[in-house]
Amino acid sequence: MAKTAEPPERREKQDTRRAILDIAQELFAAQGYAGTSVADITSRLGMSKAALYYHFSSKTEILRALLQEPIAAYARLAEDAAGPLGTRELLASVIDTTVDLRALIDVIGNDPSAQSALQDLIPRSREINEAITAALAGPQPDPARIIRAHAAYAAAKNGTLALLAAHGGRLSRLDRTELLAAAERALTSTDSPSAS
Repeated sequence: MAKTAEPPERREKQDTRRAILDIAQELFAAQGYAGTSVADITSRLGMSKAALYYHFSSKTEILRALLQEPIAAYARLAEDAAGPLGTRELLASVIDTTVDLRALIDVIGNDPSAQSALQDLIPRSREINEAITAALAGPQPDPARIIRAHAAYAAAKNGTLALLAAHGGRLSRLDRTELLAAAERALTSTDSPSAS
């Protein structure tokens, strides 16, 4: 079956939306969400505000559109975690997804004004994090296993972000291997604290 070609108007509309999102992300990262105006975005794009408003009704809608990608990516991880994905593969996927989405995570995570604009999405983000940590903890986990699952998830996600920040946005193969090993160690550690 032959695939029909996409109409040029639709492709142009998608290209324009993508350009708006790319410029907005760049400006939000450089100036912050609150420090970036719609006029800043349209000026960089060489378009009118009316043209931008044809694609997005507000600056908040642009931010939400940017956030859809990371939420969808982590939601897919949570869904995969409920299936046959093993813990090693899940932790590796957390690392790789975090690398892929680092710029967006930085925009949201480092900007209180962006976080404030997205308050209603926080419960969805928590659900996703809980699903991933529940998959790492396994069925009927004891409290220690739940703690280790949270530690492993934090090692994979936050460890990745820390290394990316320290190394100019790049994660070497060696660093990725060590991160994955550290996350696995956090999950499987059976050492008990020594009595003082």
